[in-house]
Amino acid sequence: MKIYYEITQGTEEWFALKYGKVGGSTSKGLFVPSDTLLLELLAESTEPFEMDDDSYESPEMLRGKELESYARAEAEKYAGVKFLVPGWMQCEDIPILGISPDGITEDLTITGEFKCPGAKKHISTVLANDIPADNIHQSLHYFTVNPKCEKHLFVSFRPESYYPLFFKWLTRDSVIDLGTKAKPNCKTIAEWVKIAKFNALELEASLQTALKQLDKI
Repeated sequence: MKIYYEITQGTEEWFALKYGKVGGSTSKGLFVPSDTLLLELLAESTEPFEMDDDSYESPEMLRGKELESYARAEAEKYAGVKFLVPGWMQCEDIPILGISPDGITEDLTITGEFKCPGAKKHISTVLANDIPADNIHQSLHYFTVNPKCEKHLFVSFRPESYYPLFFKWLTRDSVIDLGTKAKPNCKTIAEWVKIAKFNALELEASLQTALKQLDKI
């Protein structure tokens, strides 16, 4: 695994580094049958990277940036560890995979994902006592990219709330349901990681095949 501590998240260098790769925010595509992720990677593989100066950041995104360091500090107190923030971590055996950690310990065994959501999502997370469905793939991705990851801490932080902090630990033995209420699909994280890596290799092969086809046009 290659770790880029010298790259700062959100910079032009960071966007260029993760261009054409599957990160945490797109990792759901490794589990949902669709051509969407393949087409996205294909588009990025056939065009040079250009920084978009007009990229829009919603109020929610800006809020998350402002509060993430506070959420990290609360997570450090809760877990009793110090989290570092590398710009990017790239999987060595499957280079198409990578992630930008919100936090990782120096020995790489503990990772953290720190969310600062709106009021409705935060209180829903607290009530459900679980990681939201739209965040679970990102948390799984930490284990897929980082073979040394033993524990992952998900945090939902909203200082205005009567219940400002939600913590959830995951290990490779944790059981995760990626199905629906009507059709559950429960597996351990270790099992999901095997599936994610298999699908990533298939995705790489499909990408290379598509690129060869384009060369013939």
